[in-house]
Amino acid sequence: MECADTLANPTGGAWWLRVLTDGSSRWDTPLCGDRHDALTWTFEPRPDAVEAAREISAALLREWRMWYLFDDVSVVVSELVTNAVQHGDPLAVTRPGGGGIQLSLMRGGGEFICAVRDGADRLPRRREADLAAEGGRGLALVNAFAQEWGVILTPPRGKFVWAQFV
Repeated sequence: MECADTLANPTGGAWWLRVLTDGSSRWDTPLCGDRHDALTWTFEPRPDAVEAAREISAALLREWRMWYLFDDVSVVVSELVTNAVQHGDPLAVTRPGGGGIQLSLMRGGGEFICAVRDGADRLPRRREADLAAEGGRGLALVNAFAQEWGVILTPPRGKFVWAQFV
């Protein structure tokens, strides 16, 4: 998928779609007879969230013995969290300090899914980067490193931008 001008439905069984939309964050949760692991973190939408998300992803990949995905996942998590911080709106959360963005990491079988949620309805758009510009290459990197990626709107507001690795 080159851009998210339209919403992308994940291919295959997409066991993780229900995990995201139903809000499961339990470890080793049975779902439709399958086993999966799903964890979610909420961050304040600040630049330091990018490094924290990358560190959490790396630790979880080591824990889940999926270290071979480290380089690709690190780039994609960094880009998705950066986009949420720079272009998204905070989610309404029920904790002191207001809203945030969420990082969900899931595995099932040999699949690893990362999804970043923010409170904006605007779809991410891949654009041609100006060679002199500092930004503008994020979704091109996501497209290059993830097997598949897309967007899931979360009514009444917000979206998940997800990426799949195998």
